[in-house]
Amino acid sequence: MDLNVVLRTSLLLAAACVAARLLRRAAPSTRHLLWHAAMVMVLLAPALAPLAPKFNVPMVRTVPRVPRGLVPMVTIVPGASAPGTSGTSTPGTTPLGTLGTVRTTGTLAALAVGVWFAFGWLCSGLSVRRSKPAPTAWIYDARQVCARIGLPEIEIRQSLREGSPHVAGLFRSIVMIPAQAAAWTADARYATLVHELTHIRRRDRRTQAIAQLACAVYWFNPLVWHAAGSLARERERACDDEVLRMGAKPSDYAALLLDLARRPGPWLPATALAMARRSAIEGRLLLILGHVVRTPRRSSRWLVTAGIAAIATAILGAQPAAPPRAEGTPKMPDLMDADRDAMLPSVTGAFVKALGDTSRQVREKAALGLALTPGDDVIDPLLTALKDPDAQVREKAAIGLAFRRDPRIVEPLLAAIADEDAQVREKAAIALGASGDARALDALRKAATDPDSQVREKAVAGLLLFGLRQ
Repeated sequence: MDLNVVLRTSLLLAAACVAARLLRRAAPSTRHLLWHAAMVMVLLAPALAPLAPKFNVPMVRTVPRVPRGLVPMVTIVPGASAPGTSGTSTPGTTPLGTLGTVRTTGTLAALAVGVWFAFGWLCSGLSVRRSKPAPTAWIYDARQVCARIGLPEIEIRQSLREGSPHVAGLFRSIVMIPAQAAAWTADARYATLVHELTHIRRRDRRTQAIAQLACAVYWFNPLVWHAAGSLARERERACDDEVLRMGAKPSDYAALLLDLARRPGPWLPATALAMARRSAIEGRLLLILGHVVRTPRRSSRWLVTAGIAAIATAILGAQPAAPPRAEGTPKMPDLMDADRDAMLPSVTGAFVKALGDTSRQVREKAALGLALTPGDDVIDPLLTALKDPDAQVREKAAIGLAFRRDPRIVEPLLAAIADEDAQVREKAAIALGASGDARALDALRKAATDPDSQVREKAVAGLLLFGLRQ
């Protein structure tokens, strides 16, 4: 996950928290729309960031830059250990290898969270298969409520165990009532059906799926989990408002929710949209008994949607700008850049010389140094390293070529994408996609069917980069 995208999405969610606080007196459905729009923007942020209009934001410099000439310089020879280290290293271990381990761990964690949510949807679908048709009174009342709120007829089924009413199903939404619901009064039956059918009319299971997808992608960000919890809380309060608007007595409805929350029942996944969960019942009861019922205004919904879109555009498109320079003031030379430009030729020459070393580790570090060195002078040495007998050296060379825009690199990369080492093929796929050269398209399509899953992933990423370059 790109750190830049993570920071911008975190800022977007923080802005949504502030907006929700300002809208605390608005209808719950309005705040639900706010959180829903924020989650959608967070999911689309990686795709929208390159498309957002760019504008400069003044950057305040609090710490002046220190000229490089005032700082002691330490020369690091390729293959030698850094000052203060023992000089021993594990063969093949590089900073990029550590970064790859972190990314792999993050991918596995996101996959684990996604599998857990998918398991919840599967359990929700299986619960329907293990149920029976609801009593006739429930089916008759459900038809009346559906006609009143503008829904087609929805199936009502009864669970074999006690618990809370909820909406379940894998591919379609079905209202599930607990085993003890057959003995409920007509008022409790009516309030329950209004609450659950309102969930279906509002398409709350779809918004729940979007929230779970965002939690799986940004599993490490607590702001995303906070947004998902706020979305669920406002969803239930919006349905409570609908029940009260349709004539339910607040005290009776609150007593029903409290009784359902007290009853022990089976575990229900978040996708089930249970009517009464113990973790969120207190705030709902206070609002119900306080007769706080707010009807959302259409204008406020449009304002919330437009506001979130504007905030997301501003956050995704903001770029740091250099501080303005007074007119007539001569531009001072940047000593750091001057020192760097003077030092680069000698450093590059040392890296090129180290590529001929007999030690594999020295050649690998030299290729990595060339990969991180700017300029076109390193292209020929990198192309030479791309033919090295060691796969680690070839991998670092392919990484370095991904930063270049030169037609000379395309043919060698087309050969490298068929390399016997999977890591070399991965980096070559990224480099070919970043090149934007039309010759890379067929090779990337072929790499998308590579036996190695990581190569296939990088090939798809390369195709995405190719499309953005076009």
